[in-house]
This record gives sequence, C-alpha cells and structure tokens, in this order.
Amino acid sequence: KFLEPDGKAANWKEKTRIGVMKRYSLWLGYLVSVGLLKDGSKPSERISKDTLTGYVRWLEARGNASITVSNSVRDLREALRVMEPGADLSLITELATTLHSREKPVRVKHTRIMHPDDLLSGALSFLDDVPNAKFRNNTCQAGKYRDGLIVAFLACRPIRLENITAMSLGQQLTQYDERWHCSFEADEMKDKCPLAFSFPERLVPYLEIYIDTYRPVLLKGNESCDLWISTRGRRMSEQAVYWNTCRLTEDLFGQRINPHLFRDCAASALATEDPEHI
Repeated sequence: KFLEPDGKAANWKEKTRIGVMKRYSLWLGYLVSVGLLKDGSKPSERISKDTLTGYVRWLEARGNASITVSNSVRDLREALRVMEPGADLSLITELATTLHSREKPVRVKHTRIMHPDDLLSGALSFLDDVPNAKFRNNTCQAGKYRDGLIVAFLACRPIRLENITAMSLGQQLTQYDERWHCSFEADEMKDKCPLAFSFPERLVPYLEIYIDTYRPVLLKGNESCDLWISTRGRRMSEQAVYWNTCRLTEDLFGQRINPHLFRDCAASALATEDPEHI
C-alpha cells in the first residue's frame, strides 16, 4: 500500500524505491539467518536493541564499509517509516544518527582532486587523437570517442551521473538558434529544481562529430533518441557510464576520476580561485 499512488513512498524515485527494498530484504535475510523472523509480527515489532546490534555486527562481518552499514540502517528506517507511519522509530533513528557520525570514507578522495582545466585538456587531446589511433574495430573507436566526450563534458558541466546518462536528443539536449542547449525538468533533478545551461561551446564541434560520425556506428542500424549509446547499440546504463569514465580517466591521468568526483574537482577549483562566489 505504501507504494501506491497515494502511499507514503509514492514520491520516491525508482532508484530510491529499489534501494530501500533491497536493504529491507537484507534485513529480512538477517532475521531469517538467526531465526528471528516470526510469522504475523509487524515490521516495527522486530526492532529491538539486540536485533539492531546483531544486524550491525552481521553487516560488518560481511566486510561492509562503515558508510554501507550506515546506509543499510538508514534505508531500513525509511522502509519502516512508510510501512508503519505511527510506529515508534526512536531506537533505529538514534542508531542511524550514531552510525552516520562514525562513517569513515574507504577512499582518500582529496588526493584525486584535479583542476577541471587539466581534465578538459586531457580529454580534448584524447578526442583529437582518436580518429588517427588504432583500435580493434570501428565500434571500439566510436566507444572511446564517446567516453572522451563524456569526460570533457563532465569537466565543464559536472552534473549528476543519473542526469548525464538520461540525456536524449530532442529532450534534455536540443539545438536552436544554431546553439546546443541542455535542460532538465524538476522531476529529473535530485533537488527537484529545474536545470538549464548551454552545451559548452568549446565542445560543440566534438559533439557534432560524435552525433554525425560515431553515434551511428554505435547504433548499428537501431533507432534511439538517447545520446550515449553502448557498443551493443542500446542506451548506456549508469553503471556503464561510471566504469567507462573511471577507466578512461585512469588511462589519461593515472588515477580514476568517477563522475561524482568531477563535482568535487569543480567545487575545489571554485573555492580556491573565486571564493567570493562559492
């Protein structure tokens, strides 16, 4: 019922809904493994200091990082909140707050921060070399050009992974007045605020080469409005965009710059060079 149009979770994005469902399933799996899943009991009745302590230890024993453990408890609380709106969740809320305060990043992010200008220069040099470089086949060449353009775009416009993956011709990416423009509706954005900006002018020639030359190679005769096409002729998934970006940046710069890290790179550069407008 909580997933129905008027339910408590009706406004959740599909990704959020799937994530909470998976982590609630993980909780149920734990209860089954220790023989604590009783028929007929309400979800909130399975919450106690002992069960939560055991769950956290169980997650840690499985090798999960502190952030993953914290997120698992947070999503468990969200599932309970929408399934039983009137339930007392003070115990799990307190635990979620404590775990969040103890989160320790597994990777040291600040050592991988690069200036956006360096990211852009490296990506543009790579794009300029692709036409004359040797690849296994045309599809591989087209895929590499696509990845280089994504890296260059993120260096200029570090939008979220979900948004760059969703870009489609005629929708999020349009051309008028001889210029290319990007726009996202409020319901496409995490903060529910619409976003619009011009496609970086410096990248327009590369975008048009990709659309006219390399994208058709990737499509393999298929029809699609999606901008980023996989080597299988379909829209790229978020996971594919993520890992392809990591692989290419590692090749170009000796370290992996994931899509979200481009946002940190931009923020760091802005804070250093123009702190008055941070």
